Amino acid sequence: MLKIFFILFLPLLLFSKIQILTYFPLETHIVKKIAQKEIVPREITNRYLSEFRKIPSSEISRLSNSKIYFHFGLDIEKEYESILIEKNPNLKIIDMSKDVNKINNNPYIWMDPFAMRVIAKNIYEALIELDNNKKDFYKENYERFLDEIDDTFLKIKQKMSGSEITTIYAFDDYWDYFANRFRLDIIKKEKKYLNITDVSDTLQFTQDRNIKKLLFYRGMDYNIALSLSSNLNVEIIEDDIFGDNWQFNLLNLSQNLFK
Repeated sequence: MLKIFFILFLPLLLFSKIQILTYFPLETHIVKKIAQKEIVPREITNRYLSEFRKIPSSEISRLSNSKIYFHFGLDIEKEYESILIEKNPNLKIIDMSKDVNKINNNPYIWMDPFAMRVIAKNIYEALIELDNNKKDFYKENYERFLDEIDDTFLKIKQKMSGSEITTIYAFDDYWDYFANRFRLDIIKKEKKYLNITDVSDTLQFTQDRNIKKLLFYRGMDYNIALSLSSNLNVEIIEDDIFGDNWQFNLLNLSQNLFK
């Protein structure tokens, strides 16, 4: 009897929750910080992909049936947005990067804890507009998330205060927001092997600037990074800013940079 009741009640329970859509799991993780179990999340992809992939029409229909599409305003996300809106003009679009002070041509705002506070506010306001009956619940979670963001910021500052690292090499611009927030100088390196004639001057520059770390995106350009590490006597750090857990990503990055 109990099993039958559960089967009958489950669709009503799911219907009462907000069906939301994100592009990849990190965004879902952040939205759930405030919404928790009051949402049924869907994701366009189960890991971040920078290239557009065609989605079957049946899958577009399923995804577009969501109430809200939360995204960071990445170009790839806007491509899907136009397709989803064409299928469902009533789909509410929430650009979580709204009101964030952005770096030109750099969308990786979640690497800055201060920007994350703005992102959290955008999520909170979208949820209470759609589901005002649970405003107090969302507000409590929102404030708790702000505390977590502040705690993450302070932990990174504390870790950095005991480190001599002030300048690093990096292959990409994924970490610019992080660097700006924590006053870390990033010198961009080309993704190429050093010419033998350049090794001496580059090594001298590296030593003069006290550069001891080279940051690169996990799973990419490893052999080039390893070669530079050997020639310049710097430690290589693989990092994935698109990992599912925002707080873990930043704390792990700071641990590797400032240890």
